[in-house]
Amino acid sequence: MKKMLKVTLISLFFGGLFADSWELSSVFKAYDSPRNNGYGIHGTVVAPDGNIWVAIQGGMAGDSLAHTFTALDGTDSAGFVHTRPIHVFTPEGEHTSYSPIRYVGSSDAGNLDTLVQDGLGMCLDHDGNILYTTNSLYRFNYMTGEMMHHTVVPYDEAGSTTKLTQPSIDQNGNIYVGWVAGADKPIVKISPDFLTQTTVVANGINYNRSALVSPDASYMYLGSTWNGVGVTVLRANTLGTAFTEVDTTMGNVMGAVLDSLGNTVLSADGTDSMETKHLWAEALFWNHDILWVGETDPAWSNHPLAGSWVGINPYTGEIVDTIGVGTSVTPEMDGAGLAATGVTCNPRTMGRSPDGLTLYIGDFSTNVIQVWTNPNPTVSVIEDDTDAPIVAKGFKLHQAYPNPFNPSTKIDYEIGSIGNAKLEIFNLKGELVNTLANGWHNLGTHQVLWNGKDARGMQVTSGTYIYRLTSADVSFSKTVTLIK
Repeated sequence: MKKMLKVTLISLFFGGLFADSWELSSVFKAYDSPRNNGYGIHGTVVAPDGNIWVAIQGGMAGDSLAHTFTALDGTDSAGFVHTRPIHVFTPEGEHTSYSPIRYVGSSDAGNLDTLVQDGLGMCLDHDGNILYTTNSLYRFNYMTGEMMHHTVVPYDEAGSTTKLTQPSIDQNGNIYVGWVAGADKPIVKISPDFLTQTTVVANGINYNRSALVSPDASYMYLGSTWNGVGVTVLRANTLGTAFTEVDTTMGNVMGAVLDSLGNTVLSADGTDSMETKHLWAEALFWNHDILWVGETDPAWSNHPLAGSWVGINPYTGEIVDTIGVGTSVTPEMDGAGLAATGVTCNPRTMGRSPDGLTLYIGDFSTNVIQVWTNPNPTVSVIEDDTDAPIVAKGFKLHQAYPNPFNPSTKIDYEIGSIGNAKLEIFNLKGELVNTLANGWHNLGTHQVLWNGKDARGMQVTSGTYIYRLTSADVSFSKTVTLIK
C-alpha cells in the first residue's frame, strides 16, 4: 500500500510537542554566484576534525588552470583547464592548508591527475575519511586531503561510465552507488578496499541522485528527481546480495487540485478535487534515524513542502519534521540574502556534526551553505518493554541483566555507525537520573554497569527506570526495575 498523508496534517509537525524546531544559526559560506542550473553545491560533510568538505558540480568555483597544449603538428598553444576542486574549510570558514584540492595522486606514483569532473556527493567512511563521487569513486584522508583510493565504476561490461549518485555506506564499510540517469543502469556495492564491485539492484530509477542504504543494509532508499514519485523503498534479501522494491513510496501527500491562480478546483459534486502531490527528491540523508529528503524547487514541484528539507520516519513513512522555507529563487534574486533569512530552494546536501545537532546544508540554487541547529531534534524512537533486544540500522540495545536487580545491573549495547552515542537513565517522570556513557563510540559491542545511583552518587528509590541509547542514527528505550 502506498503511504501518503493528508496535507492538513503537516501543520502538526511544527508544534514540537516532543522536539524543538530547527533554527538557522548562520550562513557558513556564500559563493555569491547567481542561480545557474549548470552549477552549484553538491556535497557537504563534517570531518572528525571539524573541517567542512564541499563538493561542487559545474564551474561555480570559477577555477581554471593555465596549461600549454601541444597540437598534432608539434606546436604549442596556451589554454586553460577548468577544474572541479574540492573545498575544505575550517570551522571558522577559512580554507585549510591543502584546500582547494585540484590534484589527486602523485608524479612518483604515476597517478597524478586533475579533478575536472563534476563533484556529485560525499559521505564519511567508518574512519572519518571522505568518500567522494564524480564519474569515479575516491577516498580522501580527512586530515591531509591526500587521495587514499580511487576506482572507476563502470555500469556495463564495456566499461562505460557517467555521473554517479552520492555515495552511501553500511555498517561493514561497503559503499553503494548508482547513476544519476539510472533507469537502465544498476546500483552496485563496492567493497571497503575498493577492489570488488557487485550489482545489488538490476535497474535503478530515472534521474536519481541518491542510493541511500540503511546502516544494517536491510533497506535502500532511492529518490526520483524529475517526474518525481516520492522515495522508493527497496528491501534486501536474507543474504544481502540483492534488493527488491517493496510496495511503499514515502513522502507523497494528498492535496487539493489548484488552478493557475491557486484556487481549489471543485469536482462535479462540489467537493474539493484531490490529487497526489509527489515528492521530487534531490537528495537523501540520515540524521537521528530520520530520513531527510531534499525536495526540489517549488517552480518544478507542486508538493506543499517543495524547496525545503522533509524529515520522514522510515518505520512509518510519516513526515515528521522540516527544515527551511521553500522558495523558488531566480538568477535575478539575491540568493545569499534570501538564504540568510532561512530560504531554501533546491536542497542537495546535508553535512552533520558528530552529535547530529548541527547541520551544514548546501543549496544548489542559492549556492549557499547554511548552518542549522537543534538541541532537541525529532528522532525515530523505538520503545520496547520485552526482554528481546531492540535492533535497527546495525544498532542493538539488550535487556539489562539482571532484571529486576539489586545492587547493580549490566547493560549491553551495540554500535552500528561510528560516532557519538550516549546511554542515559530516566525515571518515569522523564527526568534524567544518570548518564552511563557519553562520547565517541567505535563499532561493536559495549557494556555499562548501573549501580542504582544518580549522577550525584546518591542511591535512587526502588522502582522502574527507563534506559535509553541515543546516537545520530537511532534512539532506543527499554526498562529496568530496581528492588530493595
